Amino acid sequence: MFKWYNSSDLQSHHDNAFTSRNPGTRALPPGHDEASFQRAVNELRAIVGDENVITDEGLVNFRDPYPLFEEGFEASAGLCPASVQEVQAILKVANQYQIPLWTCSQGKNFGYGGPAPRVSGSMVLSLHRMNRILEVNEKLAYIVVEPGVTFFDVFNHIAENKLDLWTLDRGHGYTISGDRQHFIGSMEIVLASGEILRTGQWAVPNSPSAHACPNSFGPQIDGLFLQSNLGVVTKIAVGLDVAPPAFMDVKIHCPEVEDLAPLIDTLQQLDREGITQSHLMITNINHFASHDAPKYQQQSEPGPLTPETIAALKKKYNTGYWRCSLSLYGPKQMVLARWSRVEEVVTQRVTNAWLEHTFFEGKDGKPVDNTEIGTLAAGVPSMGAVKLAEYNLPADGTGAGAHIDTTLILPCDGETVVTWFRKARAIMEEQGVDPFIGCHVFSKYILFVQEYVFDKSNKKAREGGRKVVKALLSEAEKNGFANYRAHVQHMDAVQNLYGFNGHIYRRFVETLKGALDPNGILSPGKQGIWPTKSLVHLPAQRT
Repeated sequence: MFKWYNSSDLQSHHDNAFTSRNPGTRALPPGHDEASFQRAVNELRAIVGDENVITDEGLVNFRDPYPLFEEGFEASAGLCPASVQEVQAILKVANQYQIPLWTCSQGKNFGYGGPAPRVSGSMVLSLHRMNRILEVNEKLAYIVVEPGVTFFDVFNHIAENKLDLWTLDRGHGYTISGDRQHFIGSMEIVLASGEILRTGQWAVPNSPSAHACPNSFGPQIDGLFLQSNLGVVTKIAVGLDVAPPAFMDVKIHCPEVEDLAPLIDTLQQLDREGITQSHLMITNINHFASHDAPKYQQQSEPGPLTPETIAALKKKYNTGYWRCSLSLYGPKQMVLARWSRVEEVVTQRVTNAWLEHTFFEGKDGKPVDNTEIGTLAAGVPSMGAVKLAEYNLPADGTGAGAHIDTTLILPCDGETVVTWFRKARAIMEEQGVDPFIGCHVFSKYILFVQEYVFDKSNKKAREGGRKVVKALLSEAEKNGFANYRAHVQHMDAVQNLYGFNGHIYRRFVETLKGALDPNGILSPGKQGIWPTKSLVHLPAQRT
């Protein structure tokens, strides 16, 4: 197997996800025959080395690890540069041969297509070899990294250098600075032309404020590059959390489905009051229990968990149908004061709920040791959540675990959210599966994650997943909801939901793409954004 990670544990997780499926077939780039493809490959090998251009069985690493369709979204090659200069040279070849590139790095993007390209025949530009930590500023609490740096790399670097900082966690983030797109200090981007662009104060040569302030003198453009439609991000500065002197882990348990509405309204109030400091996480019992044991150990009957099984799981784990996790950070007095208010408001407004809390404090005036806490909210990265994918596997040890996610943006309003949950649960249970729900609660909105967990070796299970996602998107459209991200298969369908004024948002971004990427080589179809000038024979129709 191709080595992606220095960590044997991370490499093992990668291998398990990607090698447990059909290796597939190589697709040629649109408009190319084998001869022209090989000419381009030879030039690319001269840039990054033979071993860093993958065109053989190693292409399994660039497929969707959790497919609902056995075929489709196939790469023609995997390209693995180690420097900005190599990225520039690759872009020059891609422009010359008009070959689409699909950019990815170390993030697995499980449940959304992994590194698989929207346009079959694209070359996947994997930035995992660009893995340097370039700067850590302890006083200003930021880090500058290349795309191949993992959360584990950052965590280990901070620990080894005894810095009073906490790393960011995985995914959307559970720490104070976990909503990372709002904690970007600066970015370096290679445009399709090969030119290098820097944002914010990094655009000022030799600026001491380069990574401390994202503001520009003029329009702020960072967000245009977050989806790799308009450039290849090669460096980024993001905020870290200062290690606090005290920390409290809080759990709120709500026994009944209907408790979700007052719980969300209560959390929203605590946020308005400035009590909570990071976004909060709510999961249902199905989601929580899946991290501990597969379904066949919980229930022998087919279909969704029965009321009797759910009651037994609540008792076993001493939790409710919903469990909310929140964390409090700061000096001891502040943490205890925040906890007092959390306890008061939750007790008043969510009458069925019960709370538990664990307090941690640093020793001898030093910051608290986050390894003693060991949670994502304390900045300790973990791969524990991947176990969820194996929840619906057969008891005989066969099959291969997978999940596909449909994540909607809902307003932070309790009744709206619980009403949507009832609809989503009905859709999923109609296909005989449990609703796996995770709510990322922010002050004004919620990222409502719905996971379809399945055996990817089972054709019927894959068909059920296609029906579930289609039904969820259809129902979301009726209710005016849209996704914040989606599987490559559904990117066009989700982009179609943003239909105000004849889809002017899409037309605006595609106009920018036409100017910055005239040959349309950068991630065509990503998030439903397509080149205005199609590549040779590119099937640019939206699906």
